[in-house]
Amino acid sequence: MKKTLALLLCAASMLALLAGCGSKSTDDKAPAANGGETASTEKADYPTSPITVIIPYSPGGGSDILTRKIMEYIELPNNQKLVAVNVEGASGFTGAMQAFNSKNDGYTILAHNPMDVVSYSLSGTTDVELWDELETVCGIVDDFNVLVTNPQSGWTTLEEALEYIKANPGTVKVGNTGSNNCNMADCLRTLDALGIRDDVVVVPYDGGAENKTALMGNHVQLSVNSCADIQSAITSGDHIALLTVGDRRAKFLPDTPCTAELGYDVVTTKPRGWYAPAGMSQEQQAVLQEAIKKVCENPEFEQDVLALGLEVNYVDGAALKEKISGWVEDLAPVFEEMK
Repeated sequence: MKKTLALLLCAASMLALLAGCGSKSTDDKAPAANGGETASTEKADYPTSPITVIIPYSPGGGSDILTRKIMEYIELPNNQKLVAVNVEGASGFTGAMQAFNSKNDGYTILAHNPMDVVSYSLSGTTDVELWDELETVCGIVDDFNVLVTNPQSGWTTLEEALEYIKANPGTVKVGNTGSNNCNMADCLRTLDALGIRDDVVVVPYDGGAENKTALMGNHVQLSVNSCADIQSAITSGDHIALLTVGDRRAKFLPDTPCTAELGYDVVTTKPRGWYAPAGMSQEQQAVLQEAIKKVCENPEFEQDVLALGLEVNYVDGAALKEKISGWVEDLAPVFEEMK
């Protein structure tokens, strides 16, 4: 009897031990399983309400028009929509800071030009390196700075303009959009590359529209302005494109040479993309990236933005941030010079 009881107690102990081991094994795996389920659920359930897109400029500008064009095409999960909100002020800085200080819950996005975001730090506008601290969600389209002239100058090629400037130093004025930003930095770098920086007078204007008007009125004879701001003037013949600043020819200006092909190491394009407050989850970013990429693959959207002087160039956030980091390194010495 005692022997039987001992055997029963031993068997019970073994069962308890095995049960304990099984329970511990399940607990060890639980965090991994729960973690995967949470990430998957977060992506599947997002978004559950409209997403605010901060446009840091006034209605009717390039960023505003592009955002509203995207809204016509984008398809978000759960039938959710984008809501555009214009936050003007300080050349886009006010809206950028509003986005920076917003909750990182995935329901606030910033539609901005990365080169303007870079300018805020390099110019000393803020000590916060917004280009680095904001989440770079994706690049959507590219714009290009273009060196243009007007019919009054009589120049139709870059070579003709350079020849005149060299023969008449100090007589030609060059308009530029802004005075302490990436536009100015690229303008000065381009003039340096062309060997005419000391032979011309650079005149800054508050915006692309003012810059365009000044060239049309012959207040300046050359201008560096964005393709989006001057595409209508080029189409009408009021502006004549001489050189595109970038690593390739702009699709809107297929017959205009670019700095890269001429051997000039000034190749910063002007991307437009989406940012988010720091800490927005990668799963939520992936939802937006997939939706935007699908929009960019739509031929009708591509033609719509091309008519605006822009061209589709979807780039994921990591790749765009790496490219911007290189541009910051190139532009930093020019900003130091401008201070």
